[in-house]
Amino acid sequence: MATRPSRNGRRVAQLFRRARGLSDGARACDLDAILADDGIEVVESEVREPGYTACLVRPAPDSPAGIMLAPGQNRGRRRFSIAHELGHYHIPTHKNRATRRCGDADMTAGAHRGSLHEREANDFAAELLMPRHLFSQDARGRDPNFREIGELAERDMYDVSRTAAALRYVEVTRSSCSLVCARDGIIEWVAKSKGFVYRIPWRGDPVPVESHAKAVFSGEEANEEAEALDPYAWLENEQRQPVELFESTLAVPRQSQVLSLVWAVAEGDWA
Repeated sequence: MATRPSRNGRRVAQLFRRARGLSDGARACDLDAILADDGIEVVESEVREPGYTACLVRPAPDSPAGIMLAPGQNRGRRRFSIAHELGHYHIPTHKNRATRRCGDADMTAGAHRGSLHEREANDFAAELLMPRHLFSQDARGRDPNFREIGELAERDMYDVSRTAAALRYVEVTRSSCSLVCARDGIIEWVAKSKGFVYRIPWRGDPVPVESHAKAVFSGEEANEEAEALDPYAWLENEQRQPVELFESTLAVPRQSQVLSLVWAVAEGDWA
């Protein structure tokens, strides 16, 4: 199913941006300034049991907080992890816990099963870092591939990871596409755009043998451009009108993952 953002996290982020005077024309927000205003210190600290990607520590509901990050996160991923924890800090219904440990799966809650609070924190982070009205404008006219979406993720644009930018793209685009994340050849989660009406393998299924993702897991280089492939490499027993299928791939070695943007173009849509 397509990702459906929780209105609460997004709405709180919109109010937050307005209250902090963040310009409607500003793409990459200044997280350091926000953290300084909130009196929140960010440190890298690895705890193996139970582990986390990011952890919010708040001694009391109205007291200053701290954010601990697992080391090794690149700049874009680090920014989303911080924004996610800021969501927990600022969404009123999240203030009943002194400590929140958020793992990798929590950072993509919404694209798969995940608790309401984690989905709301992701919605807050996405709206804070990639305001929907601006991102939709910038995404318009861009094809579903990691090269073009990577341009949106650059520091002079939204300064986020390509995973975060791709999830946001799938959420706002009119293109018929799906973002698939697989680890060690097994699909972990799938996010579909509203226009993607086709059935594809789902969580827990192996990536299709004829897919480009499978080739990457077998040692080939990922290709950020959209490459054509047999539609039946991804589509399951599709009986609709004939389509052309394209796949763009991105390797994430640190997490043993391959991301695929699967783009379906129905006959006549090229005209």
